[in-house]
Amino acid sequence: MAVTSVKILHSGWSGTETAGSGITFNVVYQVEVDDRNDGPLTIINADDGTNRIPMPNESYNVGNDVDAFAFVKSVSPAPVSEKVWNVTVTYGPLEPPESPDGPNGQEPDGLDPDDQPTDDPISEAPKISVTAVNVKRAANVSAYIGQVHNRTQPDENGVEIEVNDNQFISGTPPVQLTTTPDGKGGIKDKTPITNSVFTVFDPPPEIDYSQIRVIIKMNLNEPPIDWLDFVNSVNTEQIIFTNGVDDFAFARPFACRCLAVSYNERIKNGVLFFATDIEFLIDNLFTHRLDILDRGYCQTSNKRVSEAATKNNIVDESGSPLAEPVLLDGQGGQLDLEELDAVYLRYAVYPEFDFNGEGWGINNPLELQQKMNGNN
Repeated sequence: MAVTSVKILHSGWSGTETAGSGITFNVVYQVEVDDRNDGPLTIINADDGTNRIPMPNESYNVGNDVDAFAFVKSVSPAPVSEKVWNVTVTYGPLEPPESPDGPNGQEPDGLDPDDQPTDDPISEAPKISVTAVNVKRAANVSAYIGQVHNRTQPDENGVEIEVNDNQFISGTPPVQLTTTPDGKGGIKDKTPITNSVFTVFDPPPEIDYSQIRVIIKMNLNEPPIDWLDFVNSVNTEQIIFTNGVDDFAFARPFACRCLAVSYNERIKNGVLFFATDIEFLIDNLFTHRLDILDRGYCQTSNKRVSEAATKNNIVDESGSPLAEPVLLDGQGGQLDLEELDAVYLRYAVYPEFDFNGEGWGINNPLELQQKMNGNN
């Protein structure tokens, strides 16, 4: 009564892009069990310790593919033999395409900023949705809190057996400085994850965490062409999103990325307007900047100079080339572990703007909509 294997069948991997409704993916997993009586419930929750069947509402993250806006919509197991099942997992946008259901094929009435029904699409208040998106990323930094030791002891027959008491031992970490000693964790220490001889794991371990997806919908008199400049950019200042009455989302500097600005010409009750969607992804845990651990196989004695500086290969005590890269100090030399535990090179990989106030004003969608429509 156990799952022995979960793997992806490459031949069943497919995707379909439909204009206006995102991309739908199908991924076929093959699950093997050790009992012919294991049924669909076991298969849906299959996990062999390395791979598992995704759960509903998880975002698409398969192999090298990632789509933060495609989510598990269905999981369908089907037996192919007594102990082998194929499982088709379908990903797609969670929100179904809007379909008119008002009179004469028009959209139903909306609400104005005072939550009162209105027939005027320009007077409708912005619609806001906030959801969590599950993502994966390499775990590069952490807080070292100690070691867990498993031990063995002889049984009554003298055979050594493992004792899983998970004895926790705090003390000196692989790196020398700031850590969190109380066992509660905390990545803000920025300690690199290495083995006990300061070698970074390759490939690095992965972690699951949630980013926040914010979608703002508003109706405008004119297409917001200038807003396209903000696509694929991040915020330089803290944002507190508000609907004019309450706060609904928060992003620290460089944590909010504008994923998309889209608008469509529509007509409702004889009024021409542009239905506009703005989508953001907020990562308050890591932000959208990159901190890359400085490590390599060579060094230079010329500090703070261009890449044309002379580089020398770093060798071990016997004079042989290094098998693994070593930590560097951010200036082209080997890191002194008595002084620092790591140096990270920070890169801004997206354009950066102030999304607040005069920069854009998207932090207050209602006020921005009124401004765009000439209502204030």
